[in-house]
Amino acid sequence: MLIRYTYVTNRNGFLILVAALLSFAWSPALFAGDKSSQFGICYGLSVPDANNTGPYHVFGIRGASFIVPAFSLGGYFLASDHSGEPSASEKFRYTLTGIEAAYHIPNGQGDTFIAFRMGITKLRESPQPAGTDITFSPYHYGIATGYDYYLTNSLSVGFEGSYLHTLPGRGIINSVQTDIDSFNMINFMISFQIRL
Repeated sequence: MLIRYTYVTNRNGFLILVAALLSFAWSPALFAGDKSSQFGICYGLSVPDANNTGPYHVFGIRGASFIVPAFSLGGYFLASDHSGEPSASEKFRYTLTGIEAAYHIPNGQGDTFIAFRMGITKLRESPQPAGTDITFSPYHYGIATGYDYYLTNSLSVGFEGSYLHTLPGRGIINSVQTDIDSFNMINFMISFQIRL
């Protein structure tokens, strides 16, 4: 009972933090100065250290708004393909949905960024020996850094690397509790973004 209460409290705390950050980002007073936002697509390689998995191709979208010229707040959604799954009967695929806070260092024709990311992982797995698909929803957090090169005033191409840690997860399958261990992943991606 105590474990369940702690889990719910942590989930509610996360949702309150997300709501606070989003309301902070859209505060009109913060947008009084120079402002811009960017939105784009990304594609790359993700390597989790979970047992019996290989490298995955990931693709997704990301966007951010600049609160002040050197600081942005945004979000991302990434989905893996099934290229790193152990076999057709043992599934291991995931999506990453979260928010990021980034510090930007303009230089030359672009800018370097360092970001903190956190969000929810939707992990679909087929634990053996049952072999039945089950979806876990653990949190993840980590850091990312990269460089965006501006081809024009409104179009950029970039590359980034990130390290994310996914917390342990718990699910119920056939009335039996199933747990997954925490794992880490390293991602390398390229992106094409439009700056508004």
